[in-house]
Amino acid sequence: MSRRIVPLVISVVVIVVVGIFAALLSSVIWPGQVAHLAPIFCEDPTSSAMVVSDTFTDGDGTSTNFTLYCVGPRGQTVDAGWLLPFVVLWGVYSLVLAVGVAVIVLAGAGRRRRRNSLGVSDAPAASSYQEF
Repeated sequence: MSRRIVPLVISVVVIVVVGIFAALLSSVIWPGQVAHLAPIFCEDPTSSAMVVSDTFTDGDGTSTNFTLYCVGPRGQTVDAGWLLPFVVLWGVYSLVLAVGVAVIVLAGAGRRRRRNSLGVSDAPAASSYQEF
């Protein structure tokens, strides 16, 4: 691989991993954020969303599952699941991270370009300090 592609691939992998971690952590802290994805997953007449948590205990311990339900005005419900809304949330978090990284990289490149056009060197300044 060329020298320009390797940092790009590493950046994409880091953004994807950090994005999934952010989506997972935020889903544990606030599972209701998935309800804001109702326009994507809920169709008429069940256009409002509700996140339901099911907690149960078995021989392995206590587990909690979250499910997105689309609810209609007369009480009809449609199970929208959790995996697909979570994947969309992961994509949104990854996109936000990618935009943030791109802004930082482009700002740094612009700053370097501006410094080079002004004749400022990136080399360390010479020092008259001598060690005896």
